Amino acid sequence: MNNKLTTILVLAALFTGAAAAQTQQQTTNEGPSTNLEATFINSDPVPLQSGEDGDLTFKIVNTGSTEAEDVQVELLDNYPFEVKPDRKRNYSLGKVTRGQEYQISTEVLVAEDSSDGASNFKARISNGDFTRTVNIPVEVQSENIDLNLANLKTEPQQLMPDTDNNLMTVEVVNNGEKTAENAVLDLNLPDYFERTSSFSSRQSLGNIAPGQVKPAEFNFDISEDAPSGPITLEGTMTYTSGDSSSEITEDVSFDVNLEGRPQFEITEVESELQTGSSRELRLTVENTGDEEASSTRIRVLDSSDQPFTYDSSSQYIGTLEPNQSGTAVFDVDTESDASAKDYLIDFEVRGVKGSEVFVEDSTVEASVSNGESSSSPVIPVVAVIVVLGIVGFIFRDRIREKFSGEE
Repeated sequence: MNNKLTTILVLAALFTGAAAAQTQQQTTNEGPSTNLEATFINSDPVPLQSGEDGDLTFKIVNTGSTEAEDVQVELLDNYPFEVKPDRKRNYSLGKVTRGQEYQISTEVLVAEDSSDGASNFKARISNGDFTRTVNIPVEVQSENIDLNLANLKTEPQQLMPDTDNNLMTVEVVNNGEKTAENAVLDLNLPDYFERTSSFSSRQSLGNIAPGQVKPAEFNFDISEDAPSGPITLEGTMTYTSGDSSSEITEDVSFDVNLEGRPQFEITEVESELQTGSSRELRLTVENTGDEEASSTRIRVLDSSDQPFTYDSSSQYIGTLEPNQSGTAVFDVDTESDASAKDYLIDFEVRGVKGSEVFVEDSTVEASVSNGESSSSPVIPVVAVIVVLGIVGFIFRDRIREKFSGEE
């Protein structure tokens, strides 16, 4: 009987102790705690490419209920990622309050034999005596897709400022071993590549199989103020791979050359035109381009609804260097019944560079004033009457004697 009672008392004591320990553990767990988490933010490129360097950014966040003290973060090498030797590996964050976060950026080298998909970048987080290693999933794309730009062609062959309907074609080649899906070439064209009705800086190329070549075409005008010389066009190539749901973005660039050309502007107009007379119209033409123009001529575009006749409709100016001016003088007959006002007259300027002829149209304003031929006919009639009166007065005696003799 005593043995049974002793056994019961021992079991009761053990049960009570276990219950008390469990209660104490629950009470401890429900108290203030820290919880430091590491979360991926972004990478460049997206995703990281196997066999290449890339930038990686993540953040440390205190998701616990109290601040964490003496927080240390160490970046670890873990296949397929290796922190570059010249990059910082250890970070001392100190106190991290509840909800506070720290961003950490580094540069890593991705192993050449890395597979597609998410791989873990590792970091060791220390908080006082507590240390743990966290995994940060990072998307990786194997280097089995290799898109390159080749065979740039333009039409015309030489691109120039102040030209319309230019066409640029560049070939996109997949030199890799996988198909690039949903490929898009997006160019960041400068402002002086102007929009046309068929303009687009974005070309969707669809899927590009290994070894396949696809052309991308871009139509545009080039403004008058475009600079001549070499220009680097930048853009992005985006695509996806069947092994990954992430969109891959790669920077691309290629060079084009804008050939210089002569450009013409009528900078000064001197008009001496008068109704009913032949007078001069003097024009100053400047080569505002960056190339010499030879055999420069200016021609008036005669209009039947204007009261002008030209001794010669074309005037020769000769060679104009960049920023050089020349003068053309037109002899103009203005009809006598023309209105005295300002007229808009159209001209065409053309010059030669090499074997190419450059033509530009320009409109000037010329003033016409009243000439002598347009005065009132009453004045000469009055003059005749006055002269006849004077003659009659002088010879009045002779006239009177003549009439008296006849009687």
